[in-house]
Amino acid sequence: MAWFRDETRHINADVRIDCKLKRPNTLILNGRIVTMDGSSTVIEDGVLVIDGKRIVHCAPSDQPLPERFKDQSAVRTGGTIYPGLFELHNHPAYNSIPLWVVPRHFDRRDQWRRSDEYGRFVKKPATLLTHDPTSQNARAVVRFVECRALLGGVTTTQGLSLNGMNANETAAYAGLVRNVELPDDMTWPAALDHIGDFTSHAGAQQKYGPIIGDRSKPFLLHLSEGIDEESRVFFESLRKPDGSYLIGSNLVGIHATALNPTQMARMRNSAGIVWSPLSNLLLYGDTTDVIQAKTAGVPIALGSDWGPSGTKNLLGELKMARIVSAHLGGVFSDRELAAMVTTTPAGMVGWNDFLGSLEVGKIADCVVLDGVTDDPYTQLINATESDILTVVIDGRPRAGRATIIDPGTAGVEMLRVAKQDLVVDVVDRGHPLEGMALSTAIVTLSHALAHLPDLADQFQTQHRLIDGGAGRFFVDLDMDEAYARAVMAGKISIGRDEVEPMELDPITEVDDLRFRARLKQNINIPEWLREAL
Repeated sequence: MAWFRDETRHINADVRIDCKLKRPNTLILNGRIVTMDGSSTVIEDGVLVIDGKRIVHCAPSDQPLPERFKDQSAVRTGGTIYPGLFELHNHPAYNSIPLWVVPRHFDRRDQWRRSDEYGRFVKKPATLLTHDPTSQNARAVVRFVECRALLGGVTTTQGLSLNGMNANETAAYAGLVRNVELPDDMTWPAALDHIGDFTSHAGAQQKYGPIIGDRSKPFLLHLSEGIDEESRVFFESLRKPDGSYLIGSNLVGIHATALNPTQMARMRNSAGIVWSPLSNLLLYGDTTDVIQAKTAGVPIALGSDWGPSGTKNLLGELKMARIVSAHLGGVFSDRELAAMVTTTPAGMVGWNDFLGSLEVGKIADCVVLDGVTDDPYTQLINATESDILTVVIDGRPRAGRATIIDPGTAGVEMLRVAKQDLVVDVVDRGHPLEGMALSTAIVTLSHALAHLPDLADQFQTQHRLIDGGAGRFFVDLDMDEAYARAVMAGKISIGRDEVEPMELDPITEVDDLRFRARLKQNINIPEWLREAL
């Protein structure tokens, strides 16, 4: 845990306490607490006590602390404390790729995946970065994409394709932002994901049938992604010969954009769906029928999808969801939207006993936003990365202002990001990414993207020279891994004229002054969204 600056006071006395004498195992935060518990409890002036990794006290400040903590100091945040944001759909390996200028309207996923433009601006650059023979670019990708989520308050994400990952890569993703496919505690349910459409019931039965309804194995399925009849018909691969459907309580449908009302109603027997409104609108000009989903009682979570066509993190996706909700007549309250990034996704994958709300006994993942004036749920949706005071994972502050985390602590770095000076504590000794600070990752990826043609030139030769080197790893490209492995093996090649120099997008939206303007230029977004942006 990072040491705290000498800016804390005893909870009941105006006395300075020096917290820099040792690394504390206890963290006590004072502020407004939005618990997201079953009663929607908001404690206007509360104290959250974290001992090790767990929450041991969550109550109003006028209630006594547990005896063993009564003489310890509290950090008066002056802010609002939420559960860490929980994301159930992303493709992290692609999140160092700049926002894609979508060239035309698409009706379904396989159309854009097969396009030359996707190959030039997404698939081939991602391959060169994530399967870099020296591993430096690949290591920088992992550091950058995790911090991109972290700086947006995300403490749990999704999108690791474990089938192709080697031990080094798996270890590299452990210990910072949580991954639902790779829980730190293997007694927690470990999610399985499947991207390709099932084209027959036999295929669906083979992959999903053996675990249907097994809550210890959440199954995240890209479900009917698109807006046409061909996308819609894929849902029928879940139909069994007896007319019932292969839909169990562990099935999480990602996107589900093509489902009609009858099909959506069948999803009430599932764990729920994950909605990525911005990415859907940029690619297809339309998004999931969330009115029907809500009417049918289908739980809904939010996911940013990925860098090429999505928001940078869940703070951005919350805003997009609210814009769509307002356009549809106010489908969701701000409280319901906040649940889509906290309690709801945690429940979908069976992690609600550990995460998703701030309650005694749960793991201490939380995000603290500056200020207490707005409605707390509205405040979360309105927040940008520059409003974040600190992000805590496993009871450890991983990012925060210098008034919260002492920048003099060994192993942390201070950098200008999100229009403020932030201290990030992400470089752990003995970790595969040791030595890869966030600032190093940004410089590494900026140089690599600016020299993509040169990387393409050197790629095959370097792989032959370095093949078998110890300690290397490659970042699995879940949608394009077969292609990437073929390039790495020399079966196909990427010519220098097949890619072009690119610029690394700023890691946060608030630092990316062109982000909204580029969204407005997208040819697929409807006019109401362009005006709202």
